[in-house]
Amino acid sequence: MSKEELNKKEESNTVNRRDFLKYGGVLTVLGAMGVSAAAAIPKKAVSKNVNKLIANNIVKEHDDFPAEIREDYVAPTNFDNIHARAFFADALKPLGVEVEKDIIENGRQFVHKMNHAWDNSKAGYNQVDKALLAGSWAMSNYGAGPSPAAISDYGVFSWEQKTEKNPQAFLDNDFIAPEKWKFESKQEAANYIKRAAKLFGANLVGITKRDKRWDYSKFLNPIPPIARKPMSGMPTPEQLEELKNWGPDKFVTDWNSFPFEPKSVIVMAFEMDYEGFATAPCHISGASAGDGYSRLTKTAYQLAVYLKNLGYKAVAAGNDTGLSVPYAIAAGLGENSRLGQVVTYKYGPRVRIAKVYTDFDFVEYDKPKSFGVMDFCKNCMRCADACPSKAITHDKEPSFEPTHDNKDNAWYNTKGVKKYHIDAKKCFQIWAELGDDCGVCIAACPYNKPDFWHHRLVDSVSAAMPGTVHDIMREMDKLFGYGNVEDEAAIKKFYSPDGKSYNGH
Repeated sequence: MSKEELNKKEESNTVNRRDFLKYGGVLTVLGAMGVSAAAAIPKKAVSKNVNKLIANNIVKEHDDFPAEIREDYVAPTNFDNIHARAFFADALKPLGVEVEKDIIENGRQFVHKMNHAWDNSKAGYNQVDKALLAGSWAMSNYGAGPSPAAISDYGVFSWEQKTEKNPQAFLDNDFIAPEKWKFESKQEAANYIKRAAKLFGANLVGITKRDKRWDYSKFLNPIPPIARKPMSGMPTPEQLEELKNWGPDKFVTDWNSFPFEPKSVIVMAFEMDYEGFATAPCHISGASAGDGYSRLTKTAYQLAVYLKNLGYKAVAAGNDTGLSVPYAIAAGLGENSRLGQVVTYKYGPRVRIAKVYTDFDFVEYDKPKSFGVMDFCKNCMRCADACPSKAITHDKEPSFEPTHDNKDNAWYNTKGVKKYHIDAKKCFQIWAELGDDCGVCIAACPYNKPDFWHHRLVDSVSAAMPGTVHDIMREMDKLFGYGNVEDEAAIKKFYSPDGKSYNGH
């Protein structure tokens, strides 16, 4: 059966079990799981049934963090992030931190191309694609500035905790209410906070205890405080004095500078557009990522203000302040993976992560959950095969130490956690060449797909019966036409009005 025929079958109202079971020899597995009885049920019902099966039988809950951590593990600084070093190398030099020349040059090349360059002869990189990229990042750039490069305390992600309303602002709710709201139970608190996060725009949300292992131990921020947020009027004498005394001795701070002792971290995931990421690598997939950052900037800030109005302290964060992947895992949003991204059940790795640190702790915490991703990653390797810079390892098993070519100078790898280690230098080289953040690994991942019933079914089979069944999932993903990269047809599909409604009719 051709891919076109399979696509037509997806559009039909019922599921043809006989045709589906031809592929991969999964008849025995389906029978064991009790799915075969759903043969002629409308596909929405099948999808619901499959999801219920997975929730009841596949997803496992963990009391502790689901990865081995060595005793010598040390939390990184935010300038162990390759983007922070590439973009702020001049600020690190006076502190005695030398940045490799190729990383500095890659940073300059990336910023120039992302801001100023397009190529009208190249699909996915012309001026209209570049405009899409610029618009997608606009809110993140304006509201959170260098947060994607792990720099904290900027814009709406400010650490400031005002206790009174700004008298010059007619509508200003960014201050801590004098009275604390008391929830009737921890579960009620979790329900209210999660519902607020969903209303504000989060696709997924979980709550976990603050864990110092996942917080940056030190913070580089060379931007003077006066330049970290929009100014209202002329600078005050205090601000001018602060600027006069600003220098390298103030560039790095630690948790002693944070305005409160966090007790909880609310973690949110934001879906990135599937059709956009299917175009990777190009400015359209980069725009899908940028839009994710813009939406998380808005939502995280709104949730921080929500908590402040309940009488509690809160700071919104994106890539800054702490490591987003382990916090997302701890909050039950997904699993770690070969490509170094958290893989969620519903969206795979096609998400961006935000966090809100708060001193509120009367809340029901979520537990880490797994559904077979790390086992699947051992055999799949589609992301590693597709990676244009070969930055993703083909190692069969995860390890405590990086094994890639730059392992002897891999300050950006958090050693001591058993995982797959990415060669960030190789990855960033491609970013510089493209002028956007690539995204090929996310596009290639079999978990990155629409929530169609047949994909979710194969997911569940793969998790329930690892081993050779993993090969079935990988090949089924190819059969249905997912995970292709460098595909110009995907660019045409993204812009095509077919199947889309812009007026709601």
